[in-house]
Amino acid sequence: MIKTVLFRHILPAVLAATATLTVARAAEPILLITREEAGLPGAATAATSTRNLTRGPGIDTLPTPDKGVDGKPFRLAVRFMPSNGVPIDPATVRVFYRRQPPVDITDRIKPFITPTGIDAPSVVVPSGSHVLEIEATDKEGRIGRRQLKLTVAPPQ
Repeated sequence: MIKTVLFRHILPAVLAATATLTVARAAEPILLITREEAGLPGAATAATSTRNLTRGPGIDTLPTPDKGVDGKPFRLAVRFMPSNGVPIDPATVRVFYRRQPPVDITDRIKPFITPTGIDAPSVVVPSGSHVLEIEATDKEGRIGRRQLKLTVAPPQ
């Protein structure tokens, strides 16, 4: 009797509530870079390729706009390209905002990191020119890095 009530009434209600919360959370834009962080001194951009004896994973930006408007959310999408079929370890992915000192913003987009890439459907960035550095390590410990430049216009 208790098992029947659980499966027929309580479990569907819990699943429906969870789905509603997940959709609501996904709709809220993530503040990727704060105005205070954007005010920090800029860091020199470094060369993104590193010479290794073995190639690390590649990182490719998907249709992420290189230009945006302050206050308007946009999609941040990155695809990981494994080298030699070795998968990426999502726990090792790090995202830094290139400032002095560098700002680790990994925790802000951690829910959107998968073994195949990063897909944050709605992020907000203040106006200005911003450089993100994405670092991914594969299961064999090889590191791949890529810098992504975002230019955000002030609101009109």
